[in-house]
Formats: sequence, C-alpha cells, structure tokens
Amino acid sequence: MVDFKNIIYTEENDISWIKLNRPEKLNAFTKNMWEEFYETVELAKNSKTGVVVVSGIGRAFSAGDDIQAMYELKNKKEAENFFNTLLKIFGSILEIEKPAIGMVNGLAYGGGFEILLLMDVVIATKESKFALSEAKLGLIPPVALSFGYTILGVKQINRLSLIGEAIDAYEAQRIGLVDCITEKDDLRNKTLEIAWKIISNATHSVQFIKKWSNTYKDKSKFIELVNELTTFSLNINAKKRMEDFVTKRKENEVGIFC
Repeated sequence: MVDFKNIIYTEENDISWIKLNRPEKLNAFTKNMWEEFYETVELAKNSKTGVVVVSGIGRAFSAGDDIQAMYELKNKKEAENFFNTLLKIFGSILEIEKPAIGMVNGLAYGGGFEILLLMDVVIATKESKFALSEAKLGLIPPVALSFGYTILGVKQINRLSLIGEAIDAYEAQRIGLVDCITEKDDLRNKTLEIAWKIISNATHSVQFIKKWSNTYKDKSKFIELVNELTTFSLNINAKKRMEDFVTKRKENEVGIFC
C-alpha cells in the first residue's frame, strides 16, 4: 500500500478504510490533504473491496478546511488551484460504485460535514457534533448548497448554513444526516456490523443501487458554487474574518477549522 502523510489507507476483510490522520489539527484539510484524500478514494474505487469506510483519527472526524491555509491564498490563481482540488475529490466520490460509510468519532464541521452528505450510511457516537460554519468566515459550503438540498432539503441546509451553530448527533439523525448513533467504544463494531450486512447482499444489486443513486446528484450546481467559493475566499471581508479567526484560535491553542 502507498504511504500518505495525512491519510491512512488499508484494505481489511473486503473493506477499504480511509482514515483522516491529522489529529493535532482536528483532521482539518490542507490542499495536500485533499489531494491525498482523492488518491485514497481512487484506490478504494479501483480495489476489489465491497465497502468503503471513511473515519477520523483522534477526537474529530474532520473540522473541515484548514483556515490558515485558506487565509494564505494570495490571488485568483492560487484560489482556483486550491478549490479545483475539491472538484476533483468530490467528483471521485460521486463515481464510486460501492457503498461508502462515514464513521464519525467526534466533530464534523464544514468540509467534514459535507463529506458525510455523500456517504450512503453515517454512523456517529453520542458525543459527535456537526456544523456548517462557513458563513461565519465569509465563505459558503458548496456541497451542502448543491447536493445537500437534494439529500437533506433546502430548509434544513439553509437553517444550518445560515445560523452556523453546531447540532448534536440526535438532531443530525432527526434531519437525516446520521443513520445510527452508538457508544464511542462500540463505534467500530457497529460500523463493521453494518458494513457486513451490505457485503452479504448480492454484489450486482448493491452496485446497481449505488450507481443509480449517483445519477440523482447533479454536479453542475456544485461546479458553479466552487467557482463562486474561489471569489469568496479572496473577498476583503472574508480575509478579515479568517484573520480574526486564525488569531483567536492561535491564542486559545485550538485547532483551526471551518
């Protein structure tokens, strides 16, 4: 297997495991980490495994994009280069013809929340938290505002993205983001239980269901919104909000995320 800096990829018992491994920053994504995520999704997509599981190491699933990295984007070319990586990774996720499970061990904010929107099953601990907090930084959540409207509905996505506050696992289950809530110590076992239920079904049926469901996710709106996000990230007001956020987080020694 290929070694990555911020992702651990393994294949065990017909399951591809993609583990986000930047725990000191709450698994917040830099551009390089998004690139590694793309590579591991491609490995999982082309493997002979039956299910993909995405999880996070440490106390977070993922805190989203690393705001320090976004704050340092200097011009349109750099911003386009950064956000084109999002087009590539989420496009790859949409092409997977095998079920994907999100195993949430803690907070899932911003991009972490958005990854879960494209999972087929989401399992979370009772302590997990979820938020679309991009507007606080003058940004927008492109996956939520495109695919999310179909998956959770316009009202729920707007409520979460306009208010920007975190919800708990039970609220996430009520609105349809989370499918199963379990104790922290039982998270892996519950994930394996559900994965094996899927694997035990007829492979051709599972693949058809997965492939068919992907046709309901319109990529055109997502592409349009990522292009808008490029502009948003360079907005003067957004830069000031990101600067204030980064400064505050450094002072409090807390992970940088959105």
